[in-house]
Amino acid sequence: MNLDRVSNEEKQNLCSKYYLGGFALLPFLWLVNVFWFFREAFMKPAYTEQPQIQS
Repeated sequence: MNLDRVSNEEKQNLCSKYYLGGFALLPFLWLVNVFWFFREAFMKPAYTEQPQIQS
């Protein structure tokens, strides 16, 4: 999946779904979430949904 083509709101929704799905499929989904969203959460310029992705 190319995150550059997805809106910030969709990124936040996807990140939340993987986080919640992680409770059933630990630790695989949380690990995927870290790899996919680390740059979005900590290296991109600030945007509205970013704090929710960081938490």
